[in-house]
Amino acid sequence: MSGFQALEAAGVSIVDLLRRRFSERDGGAGLKVALANTRQLKTMRENNDDLIAQPSISVFCYRVSVDHETRPGWSAVANADRIPRIPLRLHFLVGAFAASVNEELRWLGLAAQVLEGEGVLTGPLLLPITTRANVTVNPWRTGDVVQVVADDLGVDSMSEAFQSLNTDYRLQLPYVARVICIEGLPGAVGDPVATVAARADRMPAW
Repeated sequence: MSGFQALEAAGVSIVDLLRRRFSERDGGAGLKVALANTRQLKTMRENNDDLIAQPSISVFCYRVSVDHETRPGWSAVANADRIPRIPLRLHFLVGAFAASVNEELRWLGLAAQVLEGEGVLTGPLLLPITTRANVTVNPWRTGDVVQVVADDLGVDSMSEAFQSLNTDYRLQLPYVARVICIEGLPGAVGDPVATVAARADRMPAW
């Protein structure tokens, strides 16, 4: 069970895993990895002036959905301890920016190798986040596990996603991180209801 910052922390953890493993693999040193937003995918720029450094890997989180497989179980737990929980899935696309198609395919293959080999994030692989005030926040609890697996996203769905971004199609690897269970605040416990019985001899006469 995690705090509300767990979605952000999951994205940061995935990027950190790719970055560290790339630095250890042959040819991967210096390969940049970063969370990308829609503007960066549309313009291929880090900001208004600077082009995205190449070669680099982008992790674009495009959807958050409820994990319906585990939600009934968590609902049962919440009914017992009055702490609401929502299990979520984080859907993301892994893309490559490089000077040639050959190079982009090479780095996508390396990303797939890393995520397939270490698709279970737990313990030190689940990182905290740093807020704008430079405060470190760790939303994870002991025993939290996030599994990263290949997502089932058809070519049509991928094309529609890029059409909505109004940008050219780019080869992407679809993945999903599951289950990120965000824990809510404990529910208020109401006062016990008392049943009052009136004696027949004290009932008012009509």
